[in-house]
Amino acid sequence: MPIRNNIHRGNPLTRKARHFLRSGDGNVSALIAVLILPLAALLGVATEGGSWFLITRAMQNAADSAVIAAATNGGNASGGSTDYINEGKAIATSYGFTNGTSQATVTVSAPATYPSVTACVSSPCYRVNITKTVPLYLTELIGYKGNATVGSVGGQQLSAVALATLEPVNAPFCLTAIGGSGGGKKGDAITANGVPASSIACNIQSAGNANCNGKNGLTSGWSDAIGTNDCGTKQHTVSSVTDPYAGSASNIPPNPCGSYSSVPTKKSDPPLAPGNKWTTSSLPANPICGDYQLQNDITLSTTGTLVIENGSLDLNGHTLSTTGTAGLTIILTGTSSPSYSHVIVDSAGGGTLNISSPTSGTWSGMAVYQDPNVPPQTLTYSGNSPSWDISGIIYMPKTDLTASGSVLQATNGHSCFTLVVNTIVVNGTGDLFYQNPQSECPLQGVTSPTNKAYVVGALVY
Repeated sequence: MPIRNNIHRGNPLTRKARHFLRSGDGNVSALIAVLILPLAALLGVATEGGSWFLITRAMQNAADSAVIAAATNGGNASGGSTDYINEGKAIATSYGFTNGTSQATVTVSAPATYPSVTACVSSPCYRVNITKTVPLYLTELIGYKGNATVGSVGGQQLSAVALATLEPVNAPFCLTAIGGSGGGKKGDAITANGVPASSIACNIQSAGNANCNGKNGLTSGWSDAIGTNDCGTKQHTVSSVTDPYAGSASNIPPNPCGSYSSVPTKKSDPPLAPGNKWTTSSLPANPICGDYQLQNDITLSTTGTLVIENGSLDLNGHTLSTTGTAGLTIILTGTSSPSYSHVIVDSAGGGTLNISSPTSGTWSGMAVYQDPNVPPQTLTYSGNSPSWDISGIIYMPKTDLTASGSVLQATNGHSCFTLVVNTIVVNGTGDLFYQNPQSECPLQGVTSPTNKAYVVGALVY
């Protein structure tokens, strides 16, 4: 037995055979040779799948932005306009997806309902589809042929879809004309004749027609009307325009007056009562029964109200102003009798109303408040007799106003002028808001009238 072991150990051939069988050199190469095709296929799937994900993500971003732009454009356009299609496609192009090029298609669909998307069940939604076909490379090694072709080779079609509905955006309105029941059969609540092109983006709204004659449209902001509307380039037809400040009438104090004194218009008229003549720079005890007429310039340094029952405020060629932090609300109220006027006049000519509204309290933001229960009034504002330098709201819901001049801000006020009337006719240079836009209304304490000014696309899918 020992002799046999020695012979076995000493045989070179045996030793080499045993070493070969025990060695692992070359195994990796053999495995790679066997697995090269599956590895290439897996690498292809990972690489191409990753690129498809990135392309699809870019397509989805493009579709999302395109559908928002299309909806915003279509929602604010006049009826029948299809500009939203070009708008959506232009946005998609800016993301690198141009319809009909580089195997890409971009489709912008008209508003429609989609039962599978909650927001689009009852409200029509805009839709953008983007598809792009990319060629196959390594994935073909595992036998995948794709779902499309690129020329004569296999390809994979990628797609993205986005839906958007419309959301209204409420904005402040500097001019509100509440006259009439609205509709095309109603006369004009807002009329502009030959006015210059306004550089103020001031929104206006009319409960009747908005009729701007000539090429200029009174405002570069939004023009809303219940009836016909040709003011400005951005227009909406709305179903209602509400009186924004009617509820404040409940803050008017009770009327204790038994008789009313008026500024005489004829020699035979009785003279104005001494208590109806304003001579000192302080607020009188409220209310004034009848007309109240300035006898000299009046400057107020304290905040308060001036309540006039069944009468007008007559500047009489003088200036009524506020100074420092003082604010004034002029309240024109009274009975429904047509015998009395409830406006601000200037019987001598050359007067100025230079007042800032209170910036807080019951009458915050209100410079002039006309009781909505008084009878209809008429007023002409020429811009110089009197001049209006007013920061705040002029609320004259029973007044048919004719205006041909601008309104400046008060010396001690902010840039804010909001006007509510029954009807208004603006003539010639009557760019009311050019010098006194609404940029500082919150600082003035003004709560501006708001309504739907425009809509924006809101992504829902």
